[in-house]
Amino acid sequence: MKILKIWLYFPISIVLLGNTVACGKAAPTPTATPVATPTVTVAAATLQPGDSERTLTVNSLERTYFLHIPPDLTADQPVPLVFVFHGLGENGAFISQTSGFNEIADANGFIVVYPNGSGPSSALSWNAGGCCGYAGQNKIDEVALVRQVISDTETLVKIDPKRVYAAGFSNGALLSYYLACEMSDTFAAIAPVAGVLQYDSCQPQQSVSVIHFHGLSDTAVPYAGGGTIPGTNQAFPPVEQSIATWVGLDACAESPQVEQSGILTHTSYASCQNGTAVELYTIQGIGHSWPSQYVVPVTQIIWDFFKAHPKP
Repeated sequence: MKILKIWLYFPISIVLLGNTVACGKAAPTPTATPVATPTVTVAAATLQPGDSERTLTVNSLERTYFLHIPPDLTADQPVPLVFVFHGLGENGAFISQTSGFNEIADANGFIVVYPNGSGPSSALSWNAGGCCGYAGQNKIDEVALVRQVISDTETLVKIDPKRVYAAGFSNGALLSYYLACEMSDTFAAIAPVAGVLQYDSCQPQQSVSVIHFHGLSDTAVPYAGGGTIPGTNQAFPPVEQSIATWVGLDACAESPQVEQSGILTHTSYASCQNGTAVELYTIQGIGHSWPSQYVVPVTQIIWDFFKAHPKP
């Protein structure tokens, strides 16, 4: 709530009974005294919490996204913004359920957007620099979509420009890597889940933090590389190649710290430039999926990482 102090000054009208007083001297000119009004309390508008679907026109193509607003936000309160991108053939509503980001947003006070890919409704896809599906084949401009989603969201709430993040699953994970390459001025950190960097022209202008999750039993996007990138005859590169690329781009120390706990192996690179970090979680016994929070609290770990890595 903002407190707005309003002071109003009223000049006191003086009526002179004559030009002189008894002794023939001119009457002194009185000084106006300011009168203070009481302090007025003005409450900032509270946003209506909940979920909605919004529609945009991007390069003559109708695009949609789901917006989640947590409780107790005000329109002038700068808040973080998290993009969550679905996998190939899925949609924003589906990833909002499987990722569990809404619950984390409600507890921590940030906005979540779940854009929908393009193409047939049963086969929505993202252009992550060549892959995948309809979006890759038609070279859909996902950067333009993201910029318009940010602008549209800012008509409702004030976004903190230092705390804009992207997470994604599968094709959406590939897109998060692509956006880190092409929109490093916008994204502070990304969190790919079950996807890799397959964009050969990655030349970010700024450092971007990366936290990557991958199941070791993934056969769609194999940890060691292989499989087939949809819409191409190429194989996916190994996950470790994606990590090594970003360790180099963020100028991190080459010797990581490795910790193992149960089915998780956590590899983290420190001393990256501008306070960034690169981290990898591998998960034994998990295939091509966003792991259940009851198995691994992936979404909570992602948010803790995002919160710790804003833009400098």
